Amino acid sequence: MFIAEVLAPVVATEKHAFFAGRKLLLVREILEDGRPGDRTMVALDGVQAGPGDRVLVARNGGAVDDVIGQKDCPANVIIIAHVDTVERCDP
Repeated sequence: MFIAEVLAPVVATEKHAFFAGRKLLLVREILEDGRPGDRTMVALDGVQAGPGDRVLVARNGGAVDDVIGQKDCPANVIIIAHVDTVERCDP
């Protein structure tokens, strides 16, 4: 899992039937120091996120299956939480 910022919705008029009625979002990872990372990807929205939101992203097909409640989903990246704060416990 990693923390990311939602950049924008992804609109696709022609898509696999699984994605009908499901929101896709472009997300960019946030590095440990809070700076934007280089990695961007498309994620299935599991929490009604929107542009500018900080979110927790799972990048694993099994996680998508568990959240959606369906086996063999054709997605492998899903937003699973809104991130309010990150509390570090430095030694």
